[in-house]
Order: sequence, then structure tokens, then C-alpha cells
Amino acid sequence: MTTLADSLISSSSRPLSVRKRPDLTSSRHMYQGTSYWVVKEPVGLQYYRFHDEEYFILQMLDGHVSLQQIKDGFEQEFAPQKITFGDLQQFLGMLHRSGLVISNSPGQGGQLRKRGSEKKKKELLGKLANIFAVRFRGIDPEGILRRMNPVLGWVFTVPALLFFVGFGLITLILVGMNFELFRSKLPTFQEFFAAENWLYMGLLMAIVKICHEFGHGLSCKRFGGECHELGFMLLVFTPCLYCNVSDSWMLPNKWKRVWIGAGGMYVELILASFATWLWWFSEPGLLNFTFLATMFICSVSTVVFNANPLLRFDGYYILMDWLEIPNLRQKSTETLKRWFQETCLGLELQENPFLPQRNRFLFGMFTVASVVYRWVVVIGIVMFLNQVLEPYGLRVIGRLFAIIGFGGLIAKPIWESIKFIRTPGRMQKVKRSRLAATVAVATAVIAAFCFVPLPYHINCAFEVRPADPRSVYAGTPGQIDRVLVKPGDVVRQGDTLAILKNSQLKLKLADLESEERIADVRLASLTRLKRYDSSLSGQTTTQKKMLDSVTALRRKAQDEIDQLEIKSPIDGVIIPPPDKPDEDPQDGRLPEWSGSPLEPENLGALMTQESLICMVGDPRHIEAVLIVDQGDIQLIKEGDDVQLKPDAIRLQILTGKIDQISRTEMKYSPASLSSQSGGDLDTQIDPETGNMRPINASYQARVPLPDVADGMRVGYRGTAKISAAPKSLGWRFYRFLNKTFQFDF
Repeated sequence: MTTLADSLISSSSRPLSVRKRPDLTSSRHMYQGTSYWVVKEPVGLQYYRFHDEEYFILQMLDGHVSLQQIKDGFEQEFAPQKITFGDLQQFLGMLHRSGLVISNSPGQGGQLRKRGSEKKKKELLGKLANIFAVRFRGIDPEGILRRMNPVLGWVFTVPALLFFVGFGLITLILVGMNFELFRSKLPTFQEFFAAENWLYMGLLMAIVKICHEFGHGLSCKRFGGECHELGFMLLVFTPCLYCNVSDSWMLPNKWKRVWIGAGGMYVELILASFATWLWWFSEPGLLNFTFLATMFICSVSTVVFNANPLLRFDGYYILMDWLEIPNLRQKSTETLKRWFQETCLGLELQENPFLPQRNRFLFGMFTVASVVYRWVVVIGIVMFLNQVLEPYGLRVIGRLFAIIGFGGLIAKPIWESIKFIRTPGRMQKVKRSRLAATVAVATAVIAAFCFVPLPYHINCAFEVRPADPRSVYAGTPGQIDRVLVKPGDVVRQGDTLAILKNSQLKLKLADLESEERIADVRLASLTRLKRYDSSLSGQTTTQKKMLDSVTALRRKAQDEIDQLEIKSPIDGVIIPPPDKPDEDPQDGRLPEWSGSPLEPENLGALMTQESLICMVGDPRHIEAVLIVDQGDIQLIKEGDDVQLKPDAIRLQILTGKIDQISRTEMKYSPASLSSQSGGDLDTQIDPETGNMRPINASYQARVPLPDVADGMRVGYRGTAKISAAPKSLGWRFYRFLNKTFQFDF
């Protein structure tokens, strides 16, 4: 009976019907001291790395050489290494599947068509698995880049690099030194991502990403590479371009490859730096928003996507070239997979010489970190879409994308597990003791995740106020004539705080005083005449009632005038009221006053009876007023411990306990806590009242502070951390899903 080895030996002398494709190009590289050959397949723009031994075999394939000749030539060139016919057959099969060799055997067309169909199917599944970054092939931009290079190539020179990086550092220093002012000028999340801004944001993101991709293409062209693919891409559902600069792998100098990989981020650094300065010095309006959006897109996309090596974007390829580790992701994933199969399932695997032999733990952790970060990015995008779409009743669209996005993350591991289990004979090799131990450990970890309670904290904004302050209202309508105090002044009970004027009320009082005098004179006359004419008794009684009525009206008017002089009800310090926002009436009326009644700009402003002039509180008795989100109010209770970290005293942390929780929703929020003023509370203007109110329904909680709290002052703001009841990690994850998708909770 003829064995497989006999058949291989008997056919080893026949010429092989495969030959190397004549259009392949190659370049020799050094990776960590080891020589590699990078081979370019120009039609499909695929690139392959081969060891010297593999490249030698590829070079020998001329359509006339036999297996025996390849074996003899290999063993002579790389003595004392040996190679078997089986190894050669396996390697030739890999070359054929990769499209690097041409076979003269019949039936190749069907195989090539089948291979192309499978490739298209994989590409389609890849797009469905990653709907947040979908690519579509486009044009060959080589001619465009060739014309652009003489004009813009100087941007990628060393002097230009030093200048623009220095400019970016100066911009960063500007923002850091003026961070509070910078933060106060930023709009709220809902204002920035309002529906009317979507078109601008999408257009700007498309323009920025086009510049980003041309940065890759121009840098590749500058350093001698080629770019033959410029395609269309949907990045987080925003249309933009992508530029395939895989040809940079043909460059032997790794620093040129790193520079090409960073070319797009370098362009975004330039755009973000200029946009920051233009936004800083421009007035609010469309251009101001455009500069801010450009700065946001360039900064966030670079940090979250491009610069991060945990995603297969620019940062990953930069790290791969810098470390000189080809196919870093695949090697890391395979290293972790083999560790799991050997340790947890007890499989005995053959040693793979192409996988790293050192620092395997770091490679495995790279894969774990990459998977975790992909989940974090998808969760972040889903949360972002839900927050943007929720105010417009389009949250169902966000849920749909969430299902597709999470499905893409889950589908591949499940499919790989199914293929592993269905491999014939694989499960028989699994050691039951190892499998049982793995299941036990996994069960314990899941149980701990779901049921072991861990300390749980709720963060919220707070403001220091006097305990039980007294509100001071105008009481009587009038215009502000004089303001005698300012915020923070110490006053005594009865001190005059402000004086209003009301000309109509003074005229009314003068008229009533005149009427009172006339009525009094008439009453006196009727009283004298009544002595001689008893029939005047009825008129006298009527006149007396009229005098009493006029006197009452005069006293009431006098009381109202007296109330124009606003006095302090208690001893304490002056606390300004919440600022009234600047309104622009749409019905043609002149705008009313804005800000605080205590400001000099509001002299002459009209106050109504309900107008809050200020508040007066005792500075020795202070409290922290916490603003707790509606989603967290049910998780706290009176007596919970609180840590207070004021913004003005960052190194000091005060402690206290919740004394009282309000069950009434806040109607307005303090201006000092608003994110527009540099605070931590996201607010918006109430269209009905014109006051600032939290975007989410919020409630107040009181935390009494010691009478002498070190360094604490009325008006200080900061962040509070409430120690709520311990919760498990599983509960937190379920709550996150509930808040994101609005399940019953």
C-alpha cells in the first residue's frame, strides 16, 4: 500500500505548476535584529512579511522547479536547517491562498471565484460588526497627492514639525492657565449637541477627517511611499474619507513609518491649535461655534480613537512600528488564546515559533485591554447617541445602534467558541479536571460580580450657604434708586439694604392726603352745623365713614412707600439672589433687566412685589446644599456620610452627614453652580421663567457644617461624594443598562 510519504517522494521530482507572480515587489526590513522581507501584492494592495527562509522558497518558484530542488536548495542555503515535503506543501498552499503565486493547473477559476466570494462575505460581516466605522472603497489618489506634494509637503519637514508642536504646547498652556475661564465659556452638552448644530457638526467632522486622511497620504508621498486607495467612510455615522497608506510598510526606516502613521493626528493638532485661539478671541456666533466644534472634534477623536493603540487606528500602527512587532494584535490574541487553552482546558499544543517567546503576560494583557477598551468606546458612543437623541424623541434609534454595536462585539467570540467546540476530536482532548476548575472559578467570579456588595458613592455638586437664610423681597413695586450693600456685607437687623422709588405711588399718597384733609374739614363743618340742625346727623355719619376709608387708604399707601426702603430682617451677611438671565423678547417688547438687583448696572430696574432682592444669613451657621440628580435621590438617605471637596480649597476635604432631603424638585439652580459659570451642574434656561434650571430633574439635600469650618466660606462650591449603601458590580452594570435603555427598574 502506497503511503502519503511515498506519494510525496515519488512526485517530488516533477516540476511544480506554480510560479511567483511577476508583479510582486519586495523590501527587506529588520525587526528586533531579525531580517524580514515585506512583499507587496499590488492588485489587492495586500502586504505580507516573510522570514529569509520563506522568501527564499518564494523566489525559487518559477514554474519549472520541483519540490526536491526546493528542498535541496533550502537545506544548502540555510544549513543545518532541514525541511520536509509536508512543510513545503503546506507553505505552498498558504502562498496560493494568499494570491502570491499563479498555478497552471485546471480549475483555478472556480477556486479564485470562491475565494473572492468568501473575502467579500468577511468584509460585509466586518462592516456589520463595527457599524461605527464602516469603509467603502473609492478612487486612486496617487495623481492628486503628486500635485499636492510640492505645495503642502513642507508641512511634514522637521522645522515645520518643531514649529507646530511648539504652537500646540503654547495653546495647551493657555488653556491650562485659564482653565476655569475656559470651562465657563463652554456651552452645556445639550446646547452644544442641539439638533440645529447637527449639520454643522457633521460637515466639520467630515472636513477634519478629510484633512486627517490627506495628512497620511501627503506624509506617505513625502517619504517615498505610494497611496492607491482613497475611500468613503462612515465614522460614527458621519461621512468622511479614509486613505490607505499601507504602502508605508515597504519603507525600511521604521521612523518614517511612524511619522506616516502620525501624519493625520499631526494635521489635527495644527487644526485644533488654530481653532482654539480663534475660538478664544471670537465673539459668540456661528464662527465661534465652528472653531469650538473643530477644537472638540480634533481633540476627542485623537484621544479616544486615533492616538489610542488599543484600537486598530493610527496609535496601534505607530506602536507596532515603534516596537518592531509585526501583527501585534494577532500575536497578542493568539498568545492569550493558547494560554487559555493550555491552562484552563488542559490542551497540549505544539509550540508556535512565530509567536513571542518573552513577555507573554504583557501580550496577553494587551489583548485584554484592547477588548475592554472597545467595550468602553462602544458604550460611550451609545451613551452619547442616547443623550443627543433623547430630547427629540429619537432614543429608539440610539437603542437600535446599541443593539447592533454590542451584537458586533459579542458575535465574533461566540462564533469562535462554536467553531472551537465543533472541531472534530477537540473536546475529547480537553482535560475534565481543568475544565471543572475553570467553570468553578468562573462561577465564583460571576457570583462575586453579581452579589458581593462594594462601597458605592454618588458624586454631585454643592454650594455653601448660610443655614436657614431669610429671603428679602421688594414687597412694593418700584424702580431701584439706590443699593446700599453688596454681596458679603455684614448687616444688622433693620439696616437699610436698598431704596426703591415709585412716582405713581407718591402721587397717589399726595392725592389721598388731600382727600383726607378735605374730608376732615367737611366732617368738622357738618359736626358744627349738626348742633343747629339735627337732620344733618345722617350726613355726618356718612362723612365720618368716608374719612375713615380715605385715612385707611392713605395709611396703606404710606406703608407701601415705607416698604420702598428695604431693610434687613435679621443680623447676617448679604447673599445675592440667583442671576436672572438676559432675555430677548420675541414680541417686540424691550428686554427686562438681567443679573442681580444688587449690581450697579440695574439701577432704575423695575422690581415687582415678588422680586427677590437678596438673602440674609448668619455667616457663623453654614451648610452645604447638595444638588442630587433624580436618578440618585432614591439611593441616599438622611444620615449618610458625605465628603465635601471645595474648588477653592482643593487640598482640604470636609466631612458631614445628610440632615434633610427635599422631596420637591428644584425650580431653578444657583448661577454659581451652572456649568456655564464653571460649576459642575449642567443647566439650561427655562423658557417660561427665564431662570437657570438643571437639565435633569434634581433635588436638594442639606449637610450642616460646623460653626467654624476651616476655610469654608459662604458661596464656595465644589464636589460632594455621598457614601450610599454598598452595591455589587452587577447591580451597577444593570443600573447602567437601565439608565441607557430605560428598562423597568
